[in-house]
Amino acid sequence: MLGVMMIILTIILLLLFFLERRTIIIGGVFLCWAATTTVFIILTLETYETQVALIFAVIVLAPFVLLFPFYFASFIIILITSGIQLIKREGKKLRNYLSIVLGIFFIVWSIVTSLFTISTEMHPIWMEIDLLITFSVYYFFCMLLLFAVSSLLNRVPIPFRTYDYIIVLGSGLIGDKVPPLLANRIDKGIALFHRFHTATHPVKIIFTGGQGSDELVAEGEAMARYALEKGMKKENIIIEDQAVNTYENLLFSKRLIEEDVANKGYSQKYQVITVTNNFHVFRALLWARKVELRSDGAGAKTKFYFWLNALIREFIGVIYMQKKYHISIVLIGFLIITLFVLANTFLSN
Repeated sequence: MLGVMMIILTIILLLLFFLERRTIIIGGVFLCWAATTTVFIILTLETYETQVALIFAVIVLAPFVLLFPFYFASFIIILITSGIQLIKREGKKLRNYLSIVLGIFFIVWSIVTSLFTISTEMHPIWMEIDLLITFSVYYFFCMLLLFAVSSLLNRVPIPFRTYDYIIVLGSGLIGDKVPPLLANRIDKGIALFHRFHTATHPVKIIFTGGQGSDELVAEGEAMARYALEKGMKKENIIIEDQAVNTYENLLFSKRLIEEDVANKGYSQKYQVITVTNNFHVFRALLWARKVELRSDGAGAKTKFYFWLNALIREFIGVIYMQKKYHISIVLIGFLIITLFVLANTFLSN
């Protein structure tokens, strides 16, 4: 039975990976597959060699079970220290405090929950508050884990796939200059261009981004200028200079691609890859799915102190994109907790 379940999960995982992996569901399927496969290997080894099975189980499971408190404490320390480093290097902007606030919240939550013990003597109101906060924190952790796994899976290159168009998303200019964060995206896009472009398979790269209130030119223009200085040819570049957010970046880029396809008489089955920073890939692909643009993703490297804070922002952004679903889950959880507290109070009386 376990073997059948593993086969079914493997098939589902492969279908999602190759057909539509731009969903947080793939993270859940992958974790279920990993757990099922691990248990299957342990049970199979036990049939032939109990000692080998025990050693394998200890090596695989012990780090997760025994070291969980260490992981949690390390996560809090990394949140706070990377946040402090980010503020020192990038300034005291409100968004830069996100990882520090989250780290402090986990410390406070750990202390407060350790002071509460669920029992029949606890006042119903305090019991419900404790259970509601605990449920919310664990739900947050589960969603964060699924988000992280899904993000990683969406950055895994699909073997033997080539691309016709490369979309490079803008991220803001300093006046009319390309800052390092955006330069990393452009450099990644150029590297992919040189990888897939051939004489028989021409590739075009799209630089997308409009002009902000504090910018001297449109992002798309500045990005194209940067690419030309790096040796790109003008005929291989398409500029999109009207978008003001990721949704418009991808929607307007899709329209330019369709226009280019129509003008050149190409097949409608074109392949697209969207380039952004690694922390932003998954949310960008979710927006691509919303505008009905089939696209894979590629992530440019980001400094770690910036990456963690940005990843949390991206996670919150993804939760907000799917807010109706998550609000429904949380409300159902709150309802179940309320019914549990009422039932516990009634029985204790």
